Amino acid sequence: MKKDNVFWGVILILAAVYIIINSLGFMPDVSVVRLGVAVICGVVFFKSLAGLEFGGMLFSLAVLLILFDEQLGITALTPWPVLMAALLGSIGLNMIFGSRKLKKSNHGPAEYKEADFVSGDEIQISGMFGAYKKTVSSDDFTKASVNCRFGGMEISFDDAVIQSGRAVVQLDISFSGVEFYIPQSWKVENHTEGRFGGFHEHRSHSSNDGPTIVFEGNITFSGVEIYRI
Repeated sequence: MKKDNVFWGVILILAAVYIIINSLGFMPDVSVVRLGVAVICGVVFFKSLAGLEFGGMLFSLAVLLILFDEQLGITALTPWPVLMAALLGSIGLNMIFGSRKLKKSNHGPAEYKEADFVSGDEIQISGMFGAYKKTVSSDDFTKASVNCRFGGMEISFDDAVIQSGRAVVQLDISFSGVEFYIPQSWKVENHTEGRFGGFHEHRSHSSNDGPTIVFEGNITFSGVEIYRI
């Protein structure tokens, strides 16, 4: 996962640098440079296509359109309209077709093609441009940091125990959909801040018993759903 994050980070940074430098007129119109970037975009596109990663597919196409906007006669659409279209298209396709990456279950979280267990009292979960399922296993869960960008994620706390009576989940969610599955007895406190984002607890806890899980952090152009199992 870390290798994929580095790969995507380098690609996006190079694309951003190219756009800025080219817009300022400092980048010579050298076909070799364009060809090299186009090859990278092609690799990214087919890699994303193989994994049904809509964000990678659309953003690689967007960069290609920006590189050859004059030849295609679409200078009025570049760079920001094309990038915004890629962003919104990625979110929409993940919402509509994201379920094809997983197999749904009638009694709990979906089973993603990439699933693993995360153990420890303080854990960190991150993902980008993909769909993930994480199951937290802990005898004394106290804190979690969850970072998700341009993807979908399900996190289950069914195998976690809060012994101190209170645990904190720090969120940094952007352009993603994240679902949390928690035990019936846990109470939820929402202290998140949302910019065009939402936090929804599907079934409130009606008893004063049980520990409390506190959600903090930022939700940007995303949705966070809380389910009880």
